Amino acid sequence: MSNEMIVRDACRVIWSEGDLSRVGDFYTEDFKADYPRTDWGSGLEGISALAEGIRIQFPDYREQIDELICTDDLVVVRLTIRGTHLGKVDGIEPTGQAVEFRDMTILRLRDGKICEQRGLSDHFAVYQQMVLMSLKQA
Repeated sequence: MSNEMIVRDACRVIWSEGDLSRVGDFYTEDFKADYPRTDWGSGLEGISALAEGIRIQFPDYREQIDELICTDDLVVVRLTIRGTHLGKVDGIEPTGQAVEFRDMTILRLRDGKICEQRGLSDHFAVYQQMVLMSLKQA
């Protein structure tokens, strides 16, 4: 399977569908991530814990790939991420409202699996939407 298809499938299976039983199909045991404001933990357990936490906060979390660029062992992805805020996030009570934000991610693959991932998520947009919704409800 090509690196492009591995990344597309990981976005769909793990992140959009939430099938955490398949984390090891897409990520290496020694996986490492570098994202400001997001704790990925380490290895497969860290990915599973992060994905599980996201599902509590945004049960219908979905990633849409808007652009994908491949080189030898690197894949760059521009995503639109959507979900409904139904779980507490950093002290912000659930609003029940849909949120949407962008993410840029660079992934490195080794032997058909993602071994490194780094990127930036537009957390400002997420917090802005959640705070505005919670103010409307007050």
